[in-house]
Amino acid sequence: MDRTDHAVIPAPEPREQVVYGRNAVIELLQSKPESVEKIYLQFNTTHPKLKEIVITARRLKIPCGKARMEKLTLIAGTAKNQGVCALLTSVTFYTLDEVLAAPRNSSPLLVILEGLEDPHNVGAIIRTAEAVAADAVIMIDGKGAPISASVHKASAGALSHMRVCKVKSLVKTLDLLHERGFSVVAADMEAEHNHTDIDWTRPTVLVMGAEGSGLGSETRKRCDRIVRIPMAGCVESLNVSVAAGVMLYEAMRQRLG
Repeated sequence: MDRTDHAVIPAPEPREQVVYGRNAVIELLQSKPESVEKIYLQFNTTHPKLKEIVITARRLKIPCGKARMEKLTLIAGTAKNQGVCALLTSVTFYTLDEVLAAPRNSSPLLVILEGLEDPHNVGAIIRTAEAVAADAVIMIDGKGAPISASVHKASAGALSHMRVCKVKSLVKTLDLLHERGFSVVAADMEAEHNHTDIDWTRPTVLVMGAEGSGLGSETRKRCDRIVRIPMAGCVESLNVSVAAGVMLYEAMRQRLG
């Protein structure tokens, strides 16, 4: 039997913790993959369980890095790490019910990221959402970039203040928010109305589609308003994080009156 010693101890960076050992990391990936920020493995990953960890991490889009045993020992605090350490994120994920039960604003403003792949875009949107005092940023479990060190850096500290939710189904979430009286808004450069033409003072959900593919068809069906951001120059579209910033600041402008 392959017995694995494992523990949760402070890692070199104070905001992180580490789980080490092959069985412990596999169990973590199965039970709480959203808690894993990055995995470090020894250079020779010939052990079947290390290969399983690599394959699972890639499927879950969790970054992996190679490290010498000396570094793994330093990270884990022990040489009995079996060639693998998983760094845990310090982010606390909220449920949608928790956010709705304690809104930040009398008229809540939510941002949904539909599978954004670039961690810099995710971090930048979280930063802007916090700057305009949005109530939460909602991500889809298993889709898009995970909350990683790159997201932390791009958010410039906002991730420590912004409530982040993970939901299993975007469709069910949008249906629930409709029932709660939210207006669902998304952007498309072919839309008829400008983003300044709508009422952002009511409870609103801003949905940002993934880079390249944009909004999913089922998401589009559930939008109350699809708007465009006027363009006067030669470019046809904006980066998704810039577009989110433009619309979120219009929401704040209207809300401040």
